[in-house]
Amino acid sequence: MNLRDRRMDTEWQMLETLANANGATFAAITRARDEFHIIMRQSQAWVGKNSERRIETEHALRYVYPRYYPSLPLEGYFVRPILHVNVDPATGFVCLWKDYRPTQTIVDAILITRAIMACKAANFDQAHRMQQDVFLDDTDFCALSMPPLTIPATCRPLVLHRSSRQRLSSEIHNHTLQESDFCVF
Repeated sequence: MNLRDRRMDTEWQMLETLANANGATFAAITRARDEFHIIMRQSQAWVGKNSERRIETEHALRYVYPRYYPSLPLEGYFVRPILHVNVDPATGFVCLWKDYRPTQTIVDAILITRAIMACKAANFDQAHRMQQDVFLDDTDFCALSMPPLTIPATCRPLVLHRSSRQRLSSEIHNHTLQESDFCVF
């Protein structure tokens, strides 16, 4: 078994644990050869064109593991693209990683995806803007709320932990935290 396959097995276990701890949010998770499929509910995001935009709360996502993962980052896709500067309106590809590190996992990807869905995170670098006409500072397009995820101890993301000093989650004691305990972007 190669590194990619071992990592995918470990990440699948992490995703199962995260989904079991957050059953109201994760309606379904399935595993295919090179990707994980997730149906996330109770997770608001804007969909539709600017003039016909609306908030929907259930979204199907695909997380694809490239051939050379973890050297290359996993990719996230919305099956039905959401309205966000970092989501391709044709393919649903979501630009998750501002600074990717091979130690980041599916849990990091989910936390970042949820921050993007809630319009709480965006990468405004020109190369990462896939919907040029979306403005996140529009008062009608403000940050959306969604119930926080419980992060079990075995699912620690690499994103920074909020505390008096910034630290990696690997330095946190072995207990359950909430999604809001982590910084995204």
